[in-house]
Amino acid sequence: MRRLFVAATAVFALGITAASAQPVERRPTFEAVIKDTTGKEVGNARFIGVRQGGTQIHITLNDVLPGVHGLHIHEVGSCNPLRDTQGVATPFGAAGPHFDPAMTKMHKGPDGGGHAGDLPNINVYPDGHGGLTTYAKGLDVTGPNTIVGRAIVIHMNEDNYSDTPAPNGGSAGRIACGEIDPLRA
Repeated sequence: MRRLFVAATAVFALGITAASAQPVERRPTFEAVIKDTTGKEVGNARFIGVRQGGTQIHITLNDVLPGVHGLHIHEVGSCNPLRDTQGVATPFGAAGPHFDPAMTKMHKGPDGGGHAGDLPNINVYPDGHGGLTTYAKGLDVTGPNTIVGRAIVIHMNEDNYSDTPAPNGGSAGRIACGEIDPLRA
């Protein structure tokens, strides 16, 4: 009986060793620390590459103006302000326009066939906290539709997913921004 126990233990141990030697699939993960116009950290966004394509996005916010806000991936990975020719600064203006790799020049909302960077609105509750988990099939962590090196921007108002009022469906000014980078350990 003892030999049987020792043999079974050895087989079990070999099985664990063999199982642990198999590669573990790691999905590329990227992150943006979201800051408001004063530079205060108000949230976090994680972007996880999905094996069949697209990106899963998890966003948490705190201490943000309550209400429903437009949410977009913008072309440039910079949350710096941008000054116009009169010296007027646009908060997070350096992030550029909505990410539109297909050059649709249309703002149609998530899965609407317009900008790939159009994401669902995010709701922030009266206590300043909000969150969103979504899947964006038009965005990826590699290739021409990559989110890497871009910015995620939260707008003042709700997005109506149209080009009226121009240019971003009434979502108005930018109130928070995060630069999308590889996840740091």
